[in-house]
Amino acid sequence: MAALVLLLLWRYAYHSQLLVYDAQSSRSLHQGKTLTAAGILMFVPWCLMGVFVAPWFLHFYLVLALSVLGFVDDRYDLSFKLRLLVQLLAAVATLYAAGMVTPLWLQVFLIFCLLWWVNLFNFMDGANGMAGLHGVVSLSFYGFIFLNSSNLNSFYAFVALSCVLVLVVYLHFNLWLKKLFMGDSGSLPLAWVIAVMALCAIQTDSLSYVQVASIHAVFIVDASMTLLLRWRRGENITQAHASHLYQRLVKTGRSHPQVSGGYAALTVVLCLLVWLTLHSTWLVQWTVLALVYVFLLAVFMKFLNLGR
Repeated sequence: MAALVLLLLWRYAYHSQLLVYDAQSSRSLHQGKTLTAAGILMFVPWCLMGVFVAPWFLHFYLVLALSVLGFVDDRYDLSFKLRLLVQLLAAVATLYAAGMVTPLWLQVFLIFCLLWWVNLFNFMDGANGMAGLHGVVSLSFYGFIFLNSSNLNSFYAFVALSCVLVLVVYLHFNLWLKKLFMGDSGSLPLAWVIAVMALCAIQTDSLSYVQVASIHAVFIVDASMTLLLRWRRGENITQAHASHLYQRLVKTGRSHPQVSGGYAALTVVLCLLVWLTLHSTWLVQWTVLALVYVFLLAVFMKFLNLGR
């Protein structure tokens, strides 16, 4: 029923003035203009449903606020400082809501990780299906982990898998029909939902920090290495660009589904590795993490000059 309501809402919004056009730029991988800001149609209904089911779960309110923030940014291009301030407040509230009782230095580190994750996820939302497929794979895995954990975290599984349903509806418009982008109103809250599920998995001892870092390694390596290389070249790291590996792959003739599907397939493999080593020792987990990042860094460096 929720998917049907979303489908009807999106068909209405597609022919109305609710969504905005994202004009082609140096960063764009599309020709002409593309409707964006569809994330508001994803996460406002989802968050309202969540508040109705579990009004005590503060994360629904935070995700809703981030979706509205992203929608305003999609329409009016807010300043980076304002967006960062709101994200900082949301990060502090998220750790509080998650009940992360940790040393101060670890809390500061987690806040930094949240801010970096939500922004790098936004960087990676530049090809049809890229962010959506990563969300489907990672949230499906978190839902599976919660359902199979010793604590049987069925509520967290509901949160993760209900968001997957929303993403599947979105991908119908984005990946197959090629008519909509989620925009910041979708990438910001989606990144936050993934981060919240990761924190919940850590808090309930379903996964470790190391395993979470392994699950999202594909996005982390691409975004982080691209930013590092741009900084070393003296380029403006806050300026829009098309230097990410996935962007360069598309520019060399590969289709959006091929590139996004390839990234998602790698994430599936990483999820399987984490599942196989779920109850392994810290040494095994760190070894898997090191091997994963060394492999992905080698792939990134191999294709460093591709599409430039």
